[in-house]
Amino acid sequence: MKSEFLSGTFLSGMMVAALFAASPVAAETAPADAPAAADPAAEEQTITVTGARDLGGVLQKAESNTLFGLDKPLVDTPRSITDISDKLLSRYNIKTVYDFTAVAAGTYTGSFFGVPGAIAIRGSVADNYFNGFQGITNFANFPTPVDASSDIEIVRGPPSPIFGSGQVGGFLNFVPKSARGDKTKYVSRITGDASVTLGSYGQHEGTANLAIPVTIGSMQGGLALYGKIEDSDSFYRGMHPKSQIGQGTYSTDINSHLSLSLTYQYLHSDGYLKNIGWNRVTQDLIDNQNYISGRPSATIVAAGAPFITKAQFFTATGGSPIILYAPGIGLKVTPNQYTTLDPATIKTVKLSPRTTFLDPALDINEAYTHTGYGGLTYTFDNDSQLKFESFLNTLRSRNYQSYGFATQFDATVTEQRLSYKFKLDLGSLKIQTIAGGTYRHSRSHDLGSLNDFALSEDRRDLSVGPTPDDRFNDPFLSGPNYAWATSIYSRINDLAGFFVTDATLGPVSLTLGGRVDGYDVSAINRGAEVKGVYVRQSDKSTPFNYNASLSYKFDWATFYGTYAKAKSLQLSQGGAVNPTLIPTGAYLGKSDLKEVGVKSSQMGGRFYVAFDAYEQKRSYLSTPATGVATVAAIRTRGIEGELRWLMTPAFGLTATGAYQRTKQLPTAGSGTFITMPSCLTNVPCTSGYGGYVYSLTNYLGLTNGYYIHSSPKYSGSVFATYDAKGRWGLTGGVTYASKTGGFLPGAIQLPSYALLKLGAYVLVAKKVRVDLNVDNVTDKLYFIANSDTDANANVLPGIGRTFHVKMSYAF
Repeated sequence: MKSEFLSGTFLSGMMVAALFAASPVAAETAPADAPAAADPAAEEQTITVTGARDLGGVLQKAESNTLFGLDKPLVDTPRSITDISDKLLSRYNIKTVYDFTAVAAGTYTGSFFGVPGAIAIRGSVADNYFNGFQGITNFANFPTPVDASSDIEIVRGPPSPIFGSGQVGGFLNFVPKSARGDKTKYVSRITGDASVTLGSYGQHEGTANLAIPVTIGSMQGGLALYGKIEDSDSFYRGMHPKSQIGQGTYSTDINSHLSLSLTYQYLHSDGYLKNIGWNRVTQDLIDNQNYISGRPSATIVAAGAPFITKAQFFTATGGSPIILYAPGIGLKVTPNQYTTLDPATIKTVKLSPRTTFLDPALDINEAYTHTGYGGLTYTFDNDSQLKFESFLNTLRSRNYQSYGFATQFDATVTEQRLSYKFKLDLGSLKIQTIAGGTYRHSRSHDLGSLNDFALSEDRRDLSVGPTPDDRFNDPFLSGPNYAWATSIYSRINDLAGFFVTDATLGPVSLTLGGRVDGYDVSAINRGAEVKGVYVRQSDKSTPFNYNASLSYKFDWATFYGTYAKAKSLQLSQGGAVNPTLIPTGAYLGKSDLKEVGVKSSQMGGRFYVAFDAYEQKRSYLSTPATGVATVAAIRTRGIEGELRWLMTPAFGLTATGAYQRTKQLPTAGSGTFITMPSCLTNVPCTSGYGGYVYSLTNYLGLTNGYYIHSSPKYSGSVFATYDAKGRWGLTGGVTYASKTGGFLPGAIQLPSYALLKLGAYVLVAKKVRVDLNVDNVTDKLYFIANSDTDANANVLPGIGRTFHVKMSYAF
């Protein structure tokens, strides 16, 4: 505890010192450097700050319209936002959402089945946006293609009313690579690059970029193409991730008033298997890697069968391996021959962090997505803008984990948005406003098998590996007549209107935004769990979301306060509305945010620092294996700080720090569903490992809520980068996370850790560059807490030391 406090105090103290260093007394404006030489490969997406030559990508973007849709300097934007350019992504070797802790405060992401699909912000899973449009939910369907972006924008708090009625936790906005921005110019000649990356554990990746000037008559424009192929092995034995990404953006000025931008992205991901990590977790396993090995006393699988089917499971056992532990209503664990390990086989063995709950012979996690964006903008002579945008996102995925969990998703989202942006100059009063409307339609078909209850996470002995007697209920090998437990058809229509206005009078700014959604939802479950009773549920609702911010600008800093309140859809992993939530209106979850902060940008933008303190409450969807979806709520309180300092044109420093505590608020009824470790029940560990023990939190006496420990109380980073005029460069830094773990009394505690990353590049020829990156340099053994129902029962070992060598050729 003392070391955690000192670490958090150090990070906070460093930020405070930096803020004072940026005051007018210490931070006199540095002389401007000569502009950097143009880099043809980056010409499509370079954004510069006056007087700053940023070779390492350290500088924060000067402006962004992601938060409010308005052109406003980030230092004056009254909310917490981090922009990460593709240059900084490359220098810090940020490949997945797990890596964002290095550059964005409050973004420690716990394991959601081991697939880096969605970032966690302020202790909860965040939404993914594409060019300002909310995509289909991606908790663990496929890894977010971070390196296909030109910018990643991370917003803490709710989205702008323009972009949708998302929850207040935050979101990640993906800006496609080489997409045209407000300050970009078209390339004047064909440019591009190609790269090959080789790394530890059979990493093989290839990428290609191509930027082509396109002139049609008097219309100047550009076409940017990006592709990536990956075919690798993994630190985790049994995982073989493969992916293919193709992306293209075409932008043109049709005339002096009208511009057009079109983007299409294709993604196929296979082999990023969902991974609960280690089962049979005890504190001795965490501390000493001592694993309890042994097989159940009685087998379940039929002779010669490749896995346990649902019918055979219940015929053989009568359902006895499935046990509800609920001392609050007098239910204890009664072991039987199927749940108890055979004493003659029990022993303690050492377990490698590379050995996890994967079954390469049967496990599946495959996804296909198509994403399209189109924007047509007309700029009037008075600089007001009328914009029409259209968005399409599709998902087809299938997943199976051999402990008995499977899903199949087929979803499509389309959205059309019309907006008008204008400014008013009333002397000392400056007003800018954006208003408009949007229509969004989504439909999805979600198939799930967890509710069959023919499953067990602890039956498998990881030191032995998968066997037919610990594989459950594979729907993809069970034939076309397999009866999925849930088969939800969902349709959502949303006709919405919005506005955001920002009024500035001298040093004072007031920003107001509102959105009215007109939801028309309909859903039906045709799965086996409803036993043929199919009832379509539908509802209409018109919630109003709003936010208000007040800021005051000094020469050396801007102070602000924000309040936001929202209602948003509670969606499944496949983007569906559960029909059980519709009759009561629980498909719309409430959230609110209170935030205060201060930002400062000095030295012509070379020095940027931001602090904020917040309290947020947000609802989320808990779908237990009992078949009844529950909307629960969490509250997070925290303090965050970020620093970016381009000390010289060659040397830059970044730092982040965050303190946060997340509490599960009291939940009505029986509470939320959790996997129950048998070690924390009334029986020894080995008496329950052969079966499946579950509980509901209110039955465990947690009726007043409890603190969640899947995110660390303290987290932060310090990184430095040096660039020798584009000839060679060095990068190094540390990320830190304090202890995490389960939330039940006596649950596992995962120790704090610090990970060291180093990187270097050298231009070996005029157009050939070699990059070397080493992650987890000291080969630190660390653990990532699970963020779902398994937080008390399972844990994912972190990835050990890895090397990556990338060779690029630019032309």
